[in-house]
Amino acid sequence: MKVLMRGVHLSLTDELRDYANRHLVDPLVKFIDDEATEIEIAMVDINGPKGGVDQECRVTVRMPGFAGMHVTETAETMFHAIDAARDTLEKMITRTLEKRREQGSQGLPQDVRF
Repeated sequence: MKVLMRGVHLSLTDELRDYANRHLVDPLVKFIDDEATEIEIAMVDINGPKGGVDQECRVTVRMPGFAGMHVTETAETMFHAIDAARDTLEKMITRTLEKRREQGSQGLPQDVRF
């Protein structure tokens, strides 16, 4: 899996990179562990030093055979935005894989399911 991580209007510290890897990338590996999969993570500070609810985590997942999935979550801290993006992505990926399994098993006898 290829992971691209960048910061927009903020510097990516080692702590932030490690947190994103442990709390966003690693949980997604159980769903998508493929060399051709690409995860692009953009961490954005919208207002800069002004503060406020302006920490945004944008994640795009591209998997072979599936349409790209994009999530944008905004929170007070980047850590909360990363967690919210992970939760949303897990739901999206689970739903997409369930639909694929249901479509793949249509027309088969009940005792022959995936």
